[in-house]
Amino acid sequence: MHVQIRDGKAVKIIPRFITAGFVLYASWFIGGTSNAAAMSPSSLPETYGGIVVNQTVTVAGQEFFQCFVAAWRDRDLSERYAISVMERPSARWGSQIWIEFARRRVFQAPLPTARVGIRALSEQATEVVAQMVADMEVERLLFREPDLGPDEL
Repeated sequence: MHVQIRDGKAVKIIPRFITAGFVLYASWFIGGTSNAAAMSPSSLPETYGGIVVNQTVTVAGQEFFQCFVAAWRDRDLSERYAISVMERPSARWGSQIWIEFARRRVFQAPLPTARVGIRALSEQATEVVAQMVADMEVERLLFREPDLGPDEL
C-alpha cells in the first residue's frame, strides 16, 4: 500500500493486484458458494473470464480501447478470456499500444497520430488477438509436457 499526497491530504493507494484479488474473493463470497470445489484453481479462470483491463493513458489510447472492446465483445466466445490493453505514451516516438493474454503479448503497434486511423487499427487488433488467443488455447490443450509449466512451452 502506498500513500500519496493530494490537495494537502494523505490518500492511500492500494496496488491493483490486491484490489483484483479482493474482487475475486468478494464475488465468491457474495455468490454464497460454500463447497471447496468452487475455490479450486481450475474454476478460477471462469470467474474472471471476459474482463478487458484498460491501462491506457492518452485520449487516443482511450479511444482505441473503446473501439477495441466494442469489436471484441461482438466476437463469439470473447467472454471466456481475460485480456489487458496497455499503452506506453512517448512524446518523441508516439504511443505504443499492446494487448496481453496470459502474460504474453499478442498484439503490439504504434498508435496512429491521426485519430481517423484508430478505429481501423482497433478492428485489425481484434482480428489478430482473436486468432492468437485461439491458437494459444489450442496449443495449451494439445501439447502437454510434464517437465515444463503451462506458460513455458
